[in-house]
Amino acid sequence: MSLAQRLGHRLFVLALLGLLVGLPCAAHTEMFRRSSDTDAVSGATMKLPEQPSGEFVILINESLHQDTLSDWEQFFSGEDLPVIFDDISCLTAEGDNSGIMLARRLQAQLPENQMRLRSENPILLVSKAEAGLIDVAVFSKEMADALKLKSPERMKGITVITVKGGN
Repeated sequence: MSLAQRLGHRLFVLALLGLLVGLPCAAHTEMFRRSSDTDAVSGATMKLPEQPSGEFVILINESLHQDTLSDWEQFFSGEDLPVIFDDISCLTAEGDNSGIMLARRLQAQLPENQMRLRSENPILLVSKAEAGLIDVAVFSKEMADALKLKSPERMKGITVITVKGGN
């Protein structure tokens, strides 16, 4: 095989590989969408989940957040704060759609992975809250009333915040 034939063969193989790999990638809609989206700097804002209406009860374990308790109280009350250097684990009651919606909205307002969110059986969650075995718990007022959540003065080591939702 002459030098020209080898060079022609290599060019043919490269062109064929370019078509086999490059054409599907170029035709893929995700590729076009990525190239037309705004970049990370100019498009860094994220749409928050909808603010649920009604009243909510938020429980915070004081012993786990001794240094940042006032910051978390302000955050849950809706005030803007600088960054809080403390991670939290938030529990909501299964079936408490308003409480879950508020918890998701709060989670979206924090930096990524700062707030872990999990739903639990409502009776088990109330038991944990009353025993002080929670980090943070979010309930709609209706769910808290239906579960007969103890009054704040009977839950030692737990700060209780009442928040009004939008709309």
